[in-house]
Amino acid sequence: MAEGKKSGARAAFIRSVVFVFAVLGVYIYIAEVITDISGQAHRGSVATGVGPEMGREIFFGKGKCSTCHSLGGQGSAVRCPNLGATAGADPPFDIPIIERAALRAKQRSEKTGQPYTATDYIIESHFDPGAYVVEGYKNEMPVIWKPPIGLNADEEMAVDMFLQAEGGSADAAAITNSPVFAKLKAGLATLTSEPAGEAFKPYLAGDPAKGELIFFDPDSPTPCAKCHTVKGQGGKVGPELTNVAGSRTPQFIIQSVLEPSADIASGFEPFLIQTNDEEFISGIKKGEDAESFELMDDQGEVRKIAKADIAKLVPQKISIMPGNFREILTMEQFHDLIAFLLTLT
Repeated sequence: MAEGKKSGARAAFIRSVVFVFAVLGVYIYIAEVITDISGQAHRGSVATGVGPEMGREIFFGKGKCSTCHSLGGQGSAVRCPNLGATAGADPPFDIPIIERAALRAKQRSEKTGQPYTATDYIIESHFDPGAYVVEGYKNEMPVIWKPPIGLNADEEMAVDMFLQAEGGSADAAAITNSPVFAKLKAGLATLTSEPAGEAFKPYLAGDPAKGELIFFDPDSPTPCAKCHTVKGQGGKVGPELTNVAGSRTPQFIIQSVLEPSADIASGFEPFLIQTNDEEFISGIKKGEDAESFELMDDQGEVRKIAKADIAKLVPQKISIMPGNFREILTMEQFHDLIAFLLTLT
């Protein structure tokens, strides 16, 4: 009798264990199904969300496009061409970017012997920005599908659609069918398949807080904010640096500090004016019309000189930014400053 009770207890225990595992299995299955559904829904929402609105957010956000490009009356960036139609601007900057792209696509076709559409040109300007550099500008646009910006294929497509819609209509098929977009995706695949190298780091770990003090303190050895703006604070003599580490590599930033004349940003080239009275005036060009020329000096003061008073106007190859940071900063101060700049993403 006792043996029978023990057997019954064991059987009951086994049934209970089987039941528990069965219930757990059901819950796990349901959880996996829900996770899969939600994951598919999330991926679907990203795919279906690719469009001009997403592209606009990237243009003014992650893509850092607006740090160099203005869009019509939006923004004040001057390094690269304005991508909107600007009333009163010299042709072709008075027409939308999609119309300009059609003109440039024709030039690309003539030069390469390959057919180019306006969409092909827009994609190429992101895939290989040095392939065609607009007259009057430099080959200084970062490759936005590579670090530090690192847009993926959907994000690239969204930006392309945003630019298509500036004066035209967004056309996803024209992008996906473009041979240039296929090259871009192949480049992305290569980039992600290669083993990641060790991230570049200055050989001394700087202190960003100390670097910020060096940047903003007017009594520091290098009061950078006298000429550069960060988050609305600072001068306008040099390029804004609010997002500099989000679009430029650490190597580029270091070179810009140590050798400012090596790569002077478009729109910040220095000029030297000799007046008829033998006065010499230097600074960066801020404006020009039929009768006058405007220069901003290294103190941020803008001076308007009548063209009738100008004997010589000579572009300069030496930046107005001091090139002696090696001498005026200690090694520790230099790395503190770089550490601060690398936080500006």
